[in-house]
Amino acid sequence: MADENSFPQPEWQNEYLTAYLKVMKLWEVEHQSYEVETSFGTTHMNICGPEEAPPLILLHAASVGSAEWYANVASWAKNFRIFALDTIGDCGWSRAIKKMEKQEDYNQWLMEIMEYFNLDKASFIGHSYGGWLAMNLAIFHPDKVDKLVLLAPAASIKPFKLLIKLGLKMPRLPFNISAEKVLKMMAAKNFQPEKAYIELMDVVNNNCRPEMIFPTVYSDEELQRITCPTLLLLGDQESIYSPLKAARRARKFLPNLKSEIILQAGHILNMEQPDKVNYKVLNFLNSNQE
Repeated sequence: MADENSFPQPEWQNEYLTAYLKVMKLWEVEHQSYEVETSFGTTHMNICGPEEAPPLILLHAASVGSAEWYANVASWAKNFRIFALDTIGDCGWSRAIKKMEKQEDYNQWLMEIMEYFNLDKASFIGHSYGGWLAMNLAIFHPDKVDKLVLLAPAASIKPFKLLIKLGLKMPRLPFNISAEKVLKMMAAKNFQPEKAYIELMDVVNNNCRPEMIFPTVYSDEELQRITCPTLLLLGDQESIYSPLKAARRARKFLPNLKSEIILQAGHILNMEQPDKVNYKVLNFLNSNQE
């Protein structure tokens, strides 16, 4: 089978891995790099937290890899066994041998990983594209999801703003724009990303060629099928869609939802307001809500 690597040239991947490891130093919690073979290829992940703690699977935003959780894992790993995956077909350490062509492929991929670790069920946190993936699993395989945390899920609930969609659909921008500017455009005013993370995203912008399904908006009926306890967190300065309209639709159709707007935060709220996000996530996951 063909190698669906997101880095067409080996030196590009080496440059990415060097930048990735610099961000991993920001995790501030002991973690293990691990690889699992699936029918779609080799999935790289970072694992931390007590071995006997409840499982918590993290699904990152598009193109950023699991390193993005640097501001969150130290807090969450106190109570949970964390599996932070690098999505197959996206930028990261994972190496695909088979292209994801339909939504159910992602579900099969996730369930193969869960089966490898003997996880009948797990809680999931998904940011942006990762939120879309987590919702996809909760809709079609609800028995696999204990609790669901959605951080600014991409599309999923409301369509992208037109300019955002056009930008995401373009394979490469016709002009150069630094990762720092892009990150600040996606964030609330005055947010300063970590230098190592900016460097990682610059490598991604220059070298990564991800192959993923474009996220779509789930129907009313699909949203109603997400019956597990769900937490939706959105920044008040979200740029991909109106956070208020997204929260309103989610409240209308998700039957077991808690939603909150995080002030002074944009699309990368887990990095912009980590203390607030970490507290609200832990409070939700540790609750006895059914």
